[in-house]
Amino acid sequence: MNSLKQILQNRDTVGLITPAGFINRQKLDIAVRNLQFFGLNAFYYDSVLEKYGYLAGDDKSRLNELHKMYENRNIKAIICVRGGYGTMRLLDKINYDLIKKNPKPMIGYSDITALINAIYKKTKIPGFHGIVGSGKFTEYTSENFKKVFFETTDKLNIDISENHKKDAYVINSGKVSGKLVGGNLSLIMSTIGTPFEISFKNKIVFLEDIAEAPYKIDRMLTQLISAGKFKHVKGIIFGRFAGCEPEAEEKENSFILKEIILDRIKPLKISAVYGFSFGHISNQAIFPVGVKAYFNTDNFSISMKRKDINQFFN
Repeated sequence: MNSLKQILQNRDTVGLITPAGFINRQKLDIAVRNLQFFGLNAFYYDSVLEKYGYLAGDDKSRLNELHKMYENRNIKAIICVRGGYGTMRLLDKINYDLIKKNPKPMIGYSDITALINAIYKKTKIPGFHGIVGSGKFTEYTSENFKKVFFETTDKLNIDISENHKKDAYVINSGKVSGKLVGGNLSLIMSTIGTPFEISFKNKIVFLEDIAEAPYKIDRMLTQLISAGKFKHVKGIIFGRFAGCEPEAEEKENSFILKEIILDRIKPLKISAVYGFSFGHISNQAIFPVGVKAYFNTDNFSISMKRKDINQFFN
């Protein structure tokens, strides 16, 4: 008999935070409605609408908002309203003991990459790389949100969206298993050499980015290779790199994204694919960071044991 509970229940309260870039009232209202669609209640502090330059309030305010959400016993999960920039500034100030004593799903992507991976590194509590609160909950995204947070099947299966299959491709074929880590490539690079550097050893690494010129993707992948970060990796899952193709006037003097990825990754002989449904796109899967996954490159399927996720939040 399956004794696992849902991570979230109908009428649970979910906290909305802005640990990075600022938002307006419209984005906040969208986030509230998105949660209501799933039968969830939204809660936020006034600080969620603060603005300090390009940040959602100064570091002290954003840190305090984060800590209060973990201290609040009524909050069952936390979702970031948007990304932007700013989470890196908080990592060395976060009270990780507080988080460890009050484990809650932290959900977000883009700049939130730094936060969810740091929380996992310091507490071993999985974070959830996926939609932000003000994002577009398409049918595929909503289905994945329900799968992760509302279902109790023994296995969690994540498949590529139908509309992404046509231009997805296998780089190196294989069936692999390992804990999931990753997120936004630029944010991952920014952790290198810090106490929050992400360990790739024996992991399945997932990567995405947005609006980076092809040579910049080349440079970042080359740095990871030169730093030995891919040396003991089990597999690599590239998401959708939106806006990372050369501009029309630059095509004659540039590589396209696929050429760069094949050139950099194929010789490593690591099981890898490009084009899975995550990134700065409409249809987004949700990946639990720090959870062991099983990945088959040939059918673009990822599976996990539900207990490896839910045990932290039941």
